[in-house]
Amino acid sequence: PWVRPDRFTRGLAGLAAGDVVTLIDERGTPLAAALADPQAEVCARVFHRKPDARFDVAAALTRAWERRAALHVDSATDCYRLVHGEADFLPGLRVERYGDVVVVLVLAACAAPHVAAACAWLVERMPGATVVVRDHLDDLRREDVSTRRIDGGAVDPETVVVARELGVRFPLRPFAGLATGLYVDQRATRVWLRAQVTGRRVLNLFAYTGAFSISLLAAGAASAVDSDLSAPALARASEAAALNGVADRHRILHGDCRTLLAQDRDDYDLIICDPPTSAQGGGGWILRRDYAEVLELACRRLAPGGLLVACCNTLGGKPYDLAAAVVAAGVAAGVGLLSEAAPPLSADVPLLSGFPEGRPYRLVAVRRQ
Repeated sequence: PWVRPDRFTRGLAGLAAGDVVTLIDERGTPLAAALADPQAEVCARVFHRKPDARFDVAAALTRAWERRAALHVDSATDCYRLVHGEADFLPGLRVERYGDVVVVLVLAACAAPHVAAACAWLVERMPGATVVVRDHLDDLRREDVSTRRIDGGAVDPETVVVARELGVRFPLRPFAGLATGLYVDQRATRVWLRAQVTGRRVLNLFAYTGAFSISLLAAGAASAVDSDLSAPALARASEAAALNGVADRHRILHGDCRTLLAQDRDDYDLIICDPPTSAQGGGGWILRRDYAEVLELACRRLAPGGLLVACCNTLGGKPYDLAAAVVAAGVAAGVGLLSEAAPPLSADVPLLSGFPEGRPYRLVAVRRQ
């Protein structure tokens, strides 16, 4: 669904971001309908395989809403993705619900002209919800994003909204840039792990606000340790643990997880490793450079029969062979590892065939022999 300009690309002159265009091959045969983004690295994003399709924001949102019908009536979960970009026929747009707050994230300039129509539809469909637009056309690691309420109300980044996922309550900050406090696209992973965590000892690396740990403790884990470089994020993990009555089994470790793993002598039944692609703080973090060391150290801390769940963000990025990295880590650590089938993504994070850039992350699960 993405078109990157090259020497064969024609017809961009005179186009504005968001214009509807028809993609054709070198013989002039129509291929698909797309939104133009002539100044971007991705100059067009397909929204329909039919070349003559009309870009209908309301129809696409209705289809996306109906696809998530089961979530709308799930009293245990009110945090989920309402729109997942190209897979929901809305390129460059992501919409997430956090309780009574709906965040519209604009990821490409081609989506910007259509945001007003999307917001109008959301307001009509979800009366009483606060709809927020977040313009973020650059690096997703950056926090200096523009956030505005469409009703003109004040945006206080410290506003806390208590929302639910799988019956677990999370104190979220949906107006605080990208750091809302919960990555909803990992819900399926949490569902999968909750079914096998009773009585287990959990170590959550790059824990952020501890969503994995708090959810697993609520499901019966014996203990959970959250490790992260961000003290404010860990404070929010402690806040969530107290909110859910699991603080007595929850511990936080502030610092570089490589140092903590090297010094730690405890074993764990489940280790979760979901790092950012890169980050500041400490000595800095670059996934391609540093992940191998963390995976090896994590393998050494796995109890016999323990499960390692390793993830890496892939949305729009260059491929990273996570499976090979995990295998190499096991060899370096001198432990035998058996591969386990990873859970599929949840229904609110649909995928398109032939569009790996739309997959938010890769996940590899292995069990120590």
